[in-house]
Amino acid sequence: MIKVLNVISDTNIGGAGKCIINFCRNYDKKKFEIVVVLPKGSKLIEELKPTKVKLIEIDGLKDKSWDFASLFKLVKVIKTEKPDIVHTHASSTARLAARIAGGAKVVFTRHSVFPVSEKIKKGIGRFVYKTSNEFLADRMIAVADAAKENLTDGGIEPEMVDVILNGVEKIKETSDSERQKLKSQLGIKKDEYVIGILARLEEVKGHETFIEAANILINEKKMNAKFLILGTGTEEERLKEKVKEMQLGDKIIFTGFIKNVQDYINIFDIQVNCSFGTEATSLALLEGMSIGVPAVVTDFGGNPGVIKEGENGYIVPIKSPNDTANAIEKILTNKDIWEQMKKRSREIFEEKFTVQVYTKNIEKFYEKLKGEPKIKRINWLDIIIILVLLIVAIAGYSYLKRDNVDISPNTEKVVYQIRTNECLANVYDYIEEGSVLRDSIKNYNIGTIVAKDYEKSKRYSVSQDTREIVETELEDKIDIILTVEANATVTDKKISVGEYPLKVGNEAYIKGKGYAAGGYIISIER
Repeated sequence: MIKVLNVISDTNIGGAGKCIINFCRNYDKKKFEIVVVLPKGSKLIEELKPTKVKLIEIDGLKDKSWDFASLFKLVKVIKTEKPDIVHTHASSTARLAARIAGGAKVVFTRHSVFPVSEKIKKGIGRFVYKTSNEFLADRMIAVADAAKENLTDGGIEPEMVDVILNGVEKIKETSDSERQKLKSQLGIKKDEYVIGILARLEEVKGHETFIEAANILINEKKMNAKFLILGTGTEEERLKEKVKEMQLGDKIIFTGFIKNVQDYINIFDIQVNCSFGTEATSLALLEGMSIGVPAVVTDFGGNPGVIKEGENGYIVPIKSPNDTANAIEKILTNKDIWEQMKKRSREIFEEKFTVQVYTKNIEKFYEKLKGEPKIKRINWLDIIIILVLLIVAIAGYSYLKRDNVDISPNTEKVVYQIRTNECLANVYDYIEEGSVLRDSIKNYNIGTIVAKDYEKSKRYSVSQDTREIVETELEDKIDIILTVEANATVTDKKISVGEYPLKVGNEAYIKGKGYAAGGYIISIER
């Protein structure tokens, strides 16, 4: 019997929590003994109780990776339980506690995918990241190839990382009458397609792209469809305002928080994922695949590991409303493609993404890890190394939170310009001179708008007859030119506003009250 102690810091039920729930419902009880340590009051508790695994609630940990107040509480739990393996999810503190307690193999799962900071890819940041992670874990699990790349980009040795894809229970298929009843409640007609997105309403999930794609499908391609946005988040009010401005209120439906998510997936003709900042293996996509829902997804994170181009959906570039709309149209207007993708969605799910496949893969991983050479108990030399690592980690963290600067940095006023690409005309009216401009990905304050102007958007193509470049002016789109003033740090190597780098040609994703746009920096004046 292999005893595994899982530690998770989540107070709500997210992707990591669902993975634990699925495993605890399906593991081989003759081979494994499972214990789960989690914060008091976590919503995971009620979901895990029916599985009969041992639950240990502790004060602290709540949604924190590093929580030193909980360190020795975890050490005590680990020493008392004496597990063979400590498996941590979003808790670096638990890994350190396992090392101090000694005796157990330590593994952690990387459940997320995000762009890796340049400061982690090189120099002291890379050293801190690599050394601390490799010391505090014997092995690592990545839930997608892209998650493994995140780890190895920070210097982690590839052989330390196993890719184990998430799995989910096949969702229940509702009857025709049940689906029609839900559609009627939502005001969806029988002849209307249903296109849905299921993700937290946060910037990086790309709901703006979804809304803009909906606008193209409705107003340009004249598609008879309704678009569902499921969930809640910090961007909810801004997104609702955007829908109102675009006069799409009768076509785009915000459901808010719902418990019966699976009933809604049942009415989807297509599921869309527009993420551009964090995405591992989307459980919502897997649930859709389990009942044959094709998908259109961005080429970010773990999405390409789930959706196979042309088989069970299409993959499009991030922040590309036109590509997203075209892919949706291609599926829905060709019945043969749609039917084939529905069939392949079910097949791929059964091959790779069932909860049974996931559980067996985790069990095999545990058995392999248990069979590897046993770790010696921690000694005084290890304690010294841990203390040194802590000091280095704190120093490294401080380094990662500030910019690299030359010996003699200089702060001065700079004026720079951003040109946005193909905005709707009414966006211009929402931009106010004198207002603060923010980076839409990391929410940095990147200066004050001192002037604005616009030009008609243009696209360029090559004539098939003459081979000359053809310029086409877009009637309903404009490029906005913003002049921005900011206090910047200036060195011989770079100019930056706080942590936001200024460089001509750099992409710029911006937002202000009531608007957001993408473009690039076109000039900088000092």
